[in-house]
Order: sequence, then structure tokens, then C-alpha cells
Amino acid sequence: MNKLILIVTGISIVVGVVLGALIVWLICIQQRYQAVDSLVRANHVVGRSGTVEIPFDSNTQGKVRVNVKGSLVDFIAFTDEPREFSPGDRIFVVAMKRNKVWVVSEDSLAQS
Repeated sequence: MNKLILIVTGISIVVGVVLGALIVWLICIQQRYQAVDSLVRANHVVGRSGTVEIPFDSNTQGKVRVNVKGSLVDFIAFTDEPREFSPGDRIFVVAMKRNKVWVVSEDSLAQS
């Protein structure tokens, strides 16, 4: 009986070690082919909607928050529209240059 328990224990340990090594090997292979890119490019931001965090108008700069690649990112914002943007207003990003965005209101898009 004790001999049988030792054999089953030994087989279990060997199977566990082999399967564990196989899983580690598969994870290493997956990580080699996975590209990680956290850089925010203009084509990721332009065309997205967001919300105003700090108010602004055509004479001042403000701050907007946009969902980019699953993360909320804040940008300094400018506009050419003759209106004032208040916190919570919905915006649409039309251009980006040097981590600054130019926006229009989502209301102006609906009127077009």
C-alpha cells in the first residue's frame, strides 16, 4: 500500500513539473510575438469623442479627456469655434499636433 502511494505521488510530481514547464514555455513564446505599443499617435486620437475637463474658448486653452486604446488620456485642447466649452461638454477631436488637440463640439457635428 505504501509503495503504491509513493508511485502515485512520484507520477503526480513528474506530471506537474512537465505541465508547469510546458505552460511557462508557451507563455514565453506568446510574449515574443506580442507587440506592446503604448505610444499615442495622432491617428489614435483624431476622430474620437471626449469630454471637457477644464473650460476653454477660442482665445484660451483647456483640457479634454479622450478614451484612447482603452485608457483615458488628458490633452491640452484648443478650438476655433466661437463658443465657450464648459466641463462635461462633449467634444470631437479634429486634429492633433505635439500632444495638443484641436476640437469642435459634438453639437456642431450634428448640425452639419
